[in-house]
Amino acid sequence: MDHIRQFDRQASRYQDRKIIQSRVARHLVQKSPYRGRSILDLGAGSGEVFRNIDWPIERFYAADASRQMLDLHPPCTRKILCNFDLPSCFRELERLPIDQIFASSSLQWSRDLEATLRRIASLRLPTSLAIFTASTFKTVHQLANISSPIYEKGEVIRLIEQFFHGEWEVREYKLFFPEKIEAFRYIKESGVSQGVKRLSYREMRELIDNYPHPYLEFEVLFMWSDLSKL
Repeated sequence: MDHIRQFDRQASRYQDRKIIQSRVARHLVQKSPYRGRSILDLGAGSGEVFRNIDWPIERFYAADASRQMLDLHPPCTRKILCNFDLPSCFRELERLPIDQIFASSSLQWSRDLEATLRRIASLRLPTSLAIFTASTFKTVHQLANISSPIYEKGEVIRLIEQFFHGEWEVREYKLFFPEKIEAFRYIKESGVSQGVKRLSYREMRELIDNYPHPYLEFEVLFMWSDLSKL
């Protein structure tokens, strides 16, 4: 639950730091081959999927485990406080009159991605996913000699292909900063600092001094499916 508490703490700053998440949501929604009228956004956060829907809809359900993040979400049909790692969450979601599922920049934090994807696939609905992979902040992790807290690309692809028929692609992003300290402040305030926060003050200073790039790296796996394999 550490990532949920972290998003709760950083919710007020997240709005100014969600640059990559906004780009990811835009690409995920714009490339969706399906245009649902009753949409579920799983791990909805502050509403980037909702803001990028450009077709008429009747219902939009925003589900997230952070109440503070849901407070930032624009008004929609219904906001649902719901942890997608729990079976009880899906028992609630499966009763909703939905015809399409989005999950953008959220599922990388699942404690058991295989179980979560299985539950999503069991709903048997058109599904669009964007999942950050372990190559996000790759150079930071290499210099700090720490492992990424999120899943490797190969593992995400294996699970996607296990549960869904559809199209997937991997995209890389770079976010540039005028000063290196700003890059590390972004890591802290964007809700994705697991791993890096374990460093001592001295280790963090050395990491900032030795970081060779004016940018941070991100890698995202996108998937669009009209049919599950369950």
